[in-house]
Amino acid sequence: MIALFKRIAVLCLLSLLHFNIASGSSSRYLELVDSVDYYISKELWNMAEQKIMEALRLEPANFSNSLLLNNLGIVRSHKKEYDKAVEAYTLGISMAPSSTVLYNNRARAYLMLDSVHTALKDVDFSLSIDSIQEWPLQTMGYMYLYDNDITNAEKVFNFLKLKFPENSFAYAGLADIQERLGNRENALQLYGKSLELNPDEPEIMVSEIFLLIDLEKFSEARSKIKRGISLFPEDPMFYLLRGYLHRLNYRQQEAQADKKTAIDKGLDPAYVSRFIP
Repeated sequence: MIALFKRIAVLCLLSLLHFNIASGSSSRYLELVDSVDYYISKELWNMAEQKIMEALRLEPANFSNSLLLNNLGIVRSHKKEYDKAVEAYTLGISMAPSSTVLYNNRARAYLMLDSVHTALKDVDFSLSIDSIQEWPLQTMGYMYLYDNDITNAEKVFNFLKLKFPENSFAYAGLADIQERLGNRENALQLYGKSLELNPDEPEIMVSEIFLLIDLEKFSEARSKIKRGISLFPEDPMFYLLRGYLHRLNYRQQEAQADKKTAIDKGLDPAYVSRFIP
């Protein structure tokens, strides 16, 4: 579940990089802001951070600094400096306390730090400002699932599906709920709908394949594992799944080879051993 949180958070970062800075500032400040946009577009994170800090020092009382601080948080997130990103977002919030963008981005940083419940507070506050936001809603739904709060998770995912019918994670979340409730065929249909909307989402692909194996639909699972390995050759989960399927079909040598590959590519050996002893 944490892995999915992190993947969704990373996927959303790039969509929030660019902001129009308000006029009424010095020409040097505006020049620095333009250079920040340029360096961000080139993914030159250190140079972007340097120019942001220079602009902040030049005009510390400029209200547009809340936007710069948001960009600073994103830059630091790209550098995997999530603690420092949180600091930047927090300063931005102190200047713009009703900014859903800042709260959402700080929540993303908290998720990358595995601070799920702290992130939940930011997502909850952001939704109190604007209750119809796609990323916060889907994240809220998965946070309820993380806490095994099926009732509230289902409410959120149904609302998300209503407002954003093309959101694949709404259907994946509802599939997870149906699976937990024992309605496996319903879950399989919902995973199918999710992957119809977003066919190359590895976390959802993995969930569907596990369910197919559990339902002993081995041929379909095998085909989807093959596709997963083709699309994501460095993702260890697909090798685990292939090895698990080999083990269930009494092909121990192939299962052990895939077990080794899954571990070599980064999976916890104890976790792998649950499926391939």
